[in-house]
Amino acid sequence: MTDITELMNAYRECSRHVWNAYFSKRENIGSALDGFWEVNRRLFESLVVDELDYEGVAEKPNLPPPALRVVPRERSPILIKDLNALGQASFWGVVKDLFVGPEDITLAFVDYFDWSNLKERDFRFYRCKILSFPSMVEFEGREALIEAMDGRVYHDEQSDDLDYGVQRVQ
Repeated sequence: MTDITELMNAYRECSRHVWNAYFSKRENIGSALDGFWEVNRRLFESLVVDELDYEGVAEKPNLPPPALRVVPRERSPILIKDLNALGQASFWGVVKDLFVGPEDITLAFVDYFDWSNLKERDFRFYRCKILSFPSMVEFEGREALIEAMDGRVYHDEQSDDLDYGVQRVQ
């Protein structure tokens, strides 16, 4: 696995700046969100995906989505998303004061997360999918948040062709 945290930080900063400077202040927020997600997807492809090394011989556009792993530092706080019934609000933090380390959990990067989609953003969290959590298997498959400063992102070249049901940056 290759540590791509700095590459992800550059993408995070660019994406954050584009939203905060050009989209967050638009009057038609629906249009702003739609436009931003399209721009953001292309930023991710250009600033992250195009910079990754792949095993095998596939060429763009036949490359599989990259397998990106978020590895928490020792004793990193994590918020796990509640499973909600259709039409009910969901919340983060099913287990209070939950801390994980790099050997405790396997997380797949989904996107950056901020509490508000409407105002300025910092993209403070990694939004992840829990692939493995041996001490709490009931949470496998759920989404989780970990602060970006509490983790590193790795490109798992050997798992690029596996489908974990992870939606990539939109």
